[in-house]
Amino acid sequence: MSENTFGKYLDNYASKTIITLFGLVAAFVTIYAFWQEKTVDLRYEIIANTNVLDFNADINKLEVLYDSTSLKKTGENLRIYTVKIVNNGQENIIKEFYDENEPVGIKITSGKIIEKPEIIQSSNDYLKRNVKFTETENEGFLFSNVIIESGEYFTIKLLVLHKNSNIPQIKSYGKIAGQQKIDVVNAVDVKEEMTFLKKVYYGSFWTQLLRLVSYFIIGILIIAIFALTSQKIDSSREKKRKKKNLSEFKNLKTYQYTRMDDAIFDRYLDNGGYELKRMSKLIENEKELNDTYRELSEQVKSKEYRRYRIGGEDWSVINEMLNDGIVFKENEKLSINQAMKDTLEKFLNFLTDKGEFKRKHKYYPYDIERRVVIEKDE
Repeated sequence: MSENTFGKYLDNYASKTIITLFGLVAAFVTIYAFWQEKTVDLRYEIIANTNVLDFNADINKLEVLYDSTSLKKTGENLRIYTVKIVNNGQENIIKEFYDENEPVGIKITSGKIIEKPEIIQSSNDYLKRNVKFTETENEGFLFSNVIIESGEYFTIKLLVLHKNSNIPQIKSYGKIAGQQKIDVVNAVDVKEEMTFLKKVYYGSFWTQLLRLVSYFIIGILIIAIFALTSQKIDSSREKKRKKKNLSEFKNLKTYQYTRMDDAIFDRYLDNGGYELKRMSKLIENEKELNDTYRELSEQVKSKEYRRYRIGGEDWSVINEMLNDGIVFKENEKLSINQAMKDTLEKFLNFLTDKGEFKRKHKYYPYDIERRVVIEKDE
């Protein structure tokens, strides 16, 4: 498919509308991604809650001591909590986001953290080196004001002493700028929450590249389907309009229909009025027509014609007129069919009055080249 042919498919209102909509959608996505509000979302995810001891079975000779005290006698137990502190938002948490009056920390209700929290995993070495814990009076610990970038985290282990009758609960406290409160959630209940940008750019480089290529191909196919469909619709409408013109012309009192005129009408239905104008231009003068024909006959034998198709448009039109019977060839001389010439002139005058040549037409590449020649002649 040539460039001009593809341009013909796109040169209709429906195709332009679809392409415009694609452009607007792309612009909206770009603007939305650029202006999307970045949020802070520090939260505590409880990854594990392990019961260290189980006194459900009554084993008389088993004693478990903590700080020289029998846990069995005091009705207490030990639990290990694994908690992930993560910045789940799009905004990096920097030191200026922390409130010195309400430092960030963690505490236990219905229990007591009996050992300083221990970092068992971190998303980067900076957090592993710089996160420090300070014990508070309310059975909790404060975190140092470290920078936690979007998606970064550190995981801690807590050893908790509690009564068998009470299940400890982890609570958060402190203030982060841009966040109402720090949520504590169970990791098993947390569904993967992907931001808009993460959804758009999820995957590796090769995944993104394959996605880009496939989206591009799908987009081109969609545009091509809409363009071809709308082009067919436009072609159908154009065909109906031309048939209506032919019907009106044949009903004119000044015109007497003959079967040989069908060649002119068929040419109009297939290629439009500009090709008829070119035919009319060539047969205005029989001597000039023959001069042009002899000149072109020599040209088609040359290397330049075979390479560049110089004069190919007029040569094609003359051959079409020979096929249609508008021109006859006898002894290497062309003669004009005067009856068909008269019909052609009447039909072109009729089309001009109907505004045929003021319309914006969709041309085949063949027609576009010929239109340029006509406009220069006129």
